[in-house]
Amino acid sequence: MKRILGILITSIVALVGCNSGNEPVVFEPLYFQESAYNRNKAVFNIFITIDYPKGGVAADAINKAILQCGLFPKECVADDKVKNFPKAVKVIANYYKKEFETTDVEYVKLESDSIVYAPGASPYVYSLGSAVTYPYDSIINYQIGYSVTMDGEHFNYQIASLNFDRKTGNLIQLKDFIKPEAEGKIIDMIVAVLVKQYECASLHELQNDCLIFTKNAPYIPENFVIGRDSVEFIYNCEEVAPYSVGAFSAKLSYNELRGCLQ
Repeated sequence: MKRILGILITSIVALVGCNSGNEPVVFEPLYFQESAYNRNKAVFNIFITIDYPKGGVAADAINKAILQCGLFPKECVADDKVKNFPKAVKVIANYYKKEFETTDVEYVKLESDSIVYAPGASPYVYSLGSAVTYPYDSIINYQIGYSVTMDGEHFNYQIASLNFDRKTGNLIQLKDFIKPEAEGKIIDMIVAVLVKQYECASLHELQNDCLIFTKNAPYIPENFVIGRDSVEFIYNCEEVAPYSVGAFSAKLSYNELRGCLQ
């Protein structure tokens, strides 16, 4: 999943769809880069490369859903800001900038406690990126992810996958996508994939040895990717497992999901 996040952060995709008024929805790249310094002259770099939709009612609906996907501080995406996507992104960047400026961080320790970065060279980085795909003519998949890194290692990263009706811009939620009566079957299939993926013999072993689903019973995440041949269900870092496990996913083919989807 870290590789997926890296792809998101470096992807710049410009794709065109159509809304109900035949006005094209154009995804345009937005770039933003800035550095912040705290009182100890530690550096915090902000890098944003994100695709935002322009054009018509469908684009407005997509904009709002992206900004309210849960990855950003609520005060940064109030209703008066979601109407202007570039402005909202700058508000988000400034939020993290000001937050860092109030810290007392002086340096970053490496694996050896005897090696430190000098003041002014601390590699704290906030990165935000996105990727857009069209698995089918009627569907847009928009993946957005952010990471906060220290010394090149992710110590906080989250991904959101949003699926939209290409014509209307309406968000396709899990309840709109799967049949309620198929939930148990899909959960069993997800568990089977994860058991195999982590080379376990059972759910019990997955819980005890891999520490996955130790605090919650298995469930279908709201974070999913509608693909051309399959659906990928994503569990974010620390969602159902400790930080050390990271983010992970389970992919089910449409053949496996036959009879389970709306």
